[in-house]
Amino acid sequence: MYDMTKLKMRYFTIKLKNGKIIDVEPPKMKVLRKIAVLSEIKNNDELSKEDIQNLIEAVSLAFSKNKQNYKMTIEKIEEDYDIIEIVDFLKEYFNWVNNIQNSKN
Repeated sequence: MYDMTKLKMRYFTIKLKNGKIIDVEPPKMKVLRKIAVLSEIKNNDELSKEDIQNLIEAVSLAFSKNKQNYKMTIEKIEEDYDIIEIVDFLKEYFNWVNNIQNSKN
């Protein structure tokens, strides 16, 4: 019998700008799909207001799913993080998700 409760949970440990360390959990499929859709940008040279809002919302969703139950609001991300940090986080986050998907348990 395959027992899904025996899967080893993996975390993406990150240090936030406020110094807090959180262990981001792998997203559920529904959340991953939403983050992927929100983080798509057609042309980096011309970010629309909607593109920027979508990136911020994607980061908020990803950050807020963590072992410590630390919530990261959209407002806090807008206040503390710039576009380079947001795009870099999403790149690393998706690399981590891909590594989990491609690795054996």
